[in-house]
Amino acid sequence: MSAERVMSPAYDRDRLIELFGGDPAALAEIEREFLDTARGAHREIREAEDLDTIARAAHRLKGTAGMIGAVTLGRIADAVERAAKGGDLKGVRGLDVALAQEVARVAAQAGADQARGRSITVAE
Repeated sequence: MSAERVMSPAYDRDRLIELFGGDPAALAEIEREFLDTARGAHREIREAEDLDTIARAAHRLKGTAGMIGAVTLGRIADAVERAAKGGDLKGVRGLDVALAQEVARVAAQAGADQARGRSITVAE
């Protein structure tokens, strides 16, 4: 893992503030909804055998990741989508650990923001 990845935020909270304002409760709700979507898409990708289903879930995840500025998560979701569209289930499965780690990293950042009083609890 590169030092750049460790040091960079998992998502761009300032972008959320620009888009939705600075209300901590509203931001926490957006973060919670994003995490619900991300976890649901990851679960769907992990459990599905149908490549079309996987591609749709990855595409949905890529779009929502882009909305909150979760660049790394968006790149991984894009790779999953491309693998699924290319008929490469093994490639999709090979990206599962990276996808799980990045979803967890976004959740950890949201939790850290909560600990600093920037949002309310983000439950898993």
